[in-house]
Order: sequence, then C-alpha cells, then structure tokens
Amino acid sequence: MSAHRSRGATVMSVLRILVWTVIAAALVKFAFFPATAEAEDQVLDPSAQYGQMTVVAETGTITNALSLEGTIRSDPATTVRATLDGEVTAVYAEDGQVVAQGDPILLIQKEIPGQDQVTTDAEGNQQITPAKSEWRNAWINAPAAGTLQLAALLGQQFAIGDIVGTIQPPTFSAVATLTPDQMYRIQDVPDTATITITDGPAPFECSALQILTPKAGADSGTGGGTSTTPQPGAATSGQGDQSTAIQATCAVPADQKVFPGLQVKMDLVAGEAVDVQTLPVTAVEGRFQTGWVYLPGADPATPEKVQVNLGLSDGTRIEIKDGLSDGQEVLEFVPGQQETEMQCNPMTGEGC
Repeated sequence: MSAHRSRGATVMSVLRILVWTVIAAALVKFAFFPATAEAEDQVLDPSAQYGQMTVVAETGTITNALSLEGTIRSDPATTVRATLDGEVTAVYAEDGQVVAQGDPILLIQKEIPGQDQVTTDAEGNQQITPAKSEWRNAWINAPAAGTLQLAALLGQQFAIGDIVGTIQPPTFSAVATLTPDQMYRIQDVPDTATITITDGPAPFECSALQILTPKAGADSGTGGGTSTTPQPGAATSGQGDQSTAIQATCAVPADQKVFPGLQVKMDLVAGEAVDVQTLPVTAVEGRFQTGWVYLPGADPATPEKVQVNLGLSDGTRIEIKDGLSDGQEVLEFVPGQQETEMQCNPMTGEGC
C-alpha cells in the first residue's frame, strides 16, 4: 500500500512539472514571438499619408515672466582720491569709522614758495626782500556714506588722483545671470523684480532693475576690466565688472536683512499682452520681431511659408501681431525642427 502511494505521488509530481513547463513555454511564445500574420497586418505603409498636425491661432494673454537664479552681493566700494599733490597734515576720520556723505576725512596741504622782491634805493643799491610762502589746502570729504577704509597716514605725501581710501556702503544688490536667448524675451526692462531667498525672509521687491551686458570683444581670460554697453532698455554698471555674462541687478531694500553670497531666485515680468493672437512656439520659426509659419497644403512636402510679426513670448506661446487671420490653421511644428522644438529648455521654458 505504501509503495502504491509513493508511485502515485511521483506521477503527480512529474505531471505538475510538465504542466508548468508548457505554461512557461506558452508565455515565452506570446511575449517574444507574436503571430506573424498579426504583425504583418500592423506594418505601416511608409508611402501612406497620415495627415498633417496643425494648430489654430488663438486669442489669449501672454505674460512674459522670467525666473532667474542669482546671489546677493555687497554694492561696490567708492574710491576716495587726493585732489591735491601735497602732504597729509590733518586726519579727521579713523580707519573703520562709519562716515556720512560730505564728512571731512583728510587735509592735504602744499607749500607754494613766493617770489623774492628786489628794490633799489636812491643811491642805486638793490635790496632783496624774501618772499613769504603760501599754503594751498585741500579738504578731502567722503564722497558717499559707509564704512571708511583709510589708506593714508599723517605726513604722507600724495599726488593728485592717488587713492587715500575707500568707503564701503551698507547696501546690497541681487544679481542674476541671463542667457543671450533670454534677452530676446526682455523687450521692456521692468523697474522691479521679486526676490525669494530660501529659508530667508518673505519674498520682497527690489528696485532700480538694470540689465548689464558685456562690451563687444571683452575677454574674461585677459584679466582686464570689462566695461558694459546697454541693450535696449539696459544700463551700464560703470564698475569695471570682470564678468562677461549678461546680468540682471537690482537694489535690495535697506530694511531687508541679507548677507553677501546668499542664493536667491529673481522673478521679473518683462511685459504682458492681453487678448492677442497667439501660437505655440513650436509652430513659429523665429522668436524676435519677425518669424515664419507654415500653412498645411495638398502636398505635405511643400507647405506654404508665411511671414508674421512677433511680440511677447512666455516660452510656451508667442504673440502674433499680424500675418494671420483669426482661427487660421498652421502646422504645429516647423518642418524639420519637430524634435528640437519639443525638447524642454529649462533656461528659457520653451518646450516644457
């Protein structure tokens, strides 16, 4: 009886193994070897026409907002220079002292020898009267308010234009870097921007926003000071900035507690167009002032090219000032640029 049960258990075990083997083989067949007839039925004909992807020009609002990464920087120090070649004869402020604009810092004096006077008496004898020397004075006053870093000592000689010290203001600026393609989106520079500091105060507005661009031909590797030239709506720094990057800078309010080196986010709105004709940026060839769109036609290989005038862009849609009628269909993607336009550009927001 025991032997009969043992044989039965063995047979059942073998049957189970065979069943599982068949199931596994079937799964492999379905997963990796689909039916040939079904696959042949699903093959696409490369010569067939599947239609053209189009979009319609719509009325909407374009808000041209940019979000930039930046830092907090101390405003540049003001240089104090000698206005007379002479000797320091009085010092009115100490190194490290906080001064107000116009406070006296130094007195520089220069002795100007007089000319001897020669007189002749009645008998023809000449008499020489030594001349008295004159002193020329130059009071050096603080050109700005801040902390004085004095580089002059009592009795020290200076020439006109020599640096006698610097004054570091207690003010700060937020500075962010822009890419050249973002400059096309800033047609009108706003007066303010919103500054957000992680784990810092609540977002606040900074004022006197400027866009600083490097002078043509400047080379950051030469170590020479890079002056700046303004773009439309931009301003120059006048500070001999060593960077060749395009920068947005604005003044931090005096009542905000900040520190140099803090990482910030600068949000600015460079214009808004309300109830205007818009298209996705993928449908427009060009981003600034003028561009091209393509109208669908009977032959997809030769779509009609139409010039349009462009306005603001938010990175996703762009304003069409004229060139199209309301509701007119255009190709959703510029021919030959579908893959490029569909990629997300985190710097400009396009394609995201």
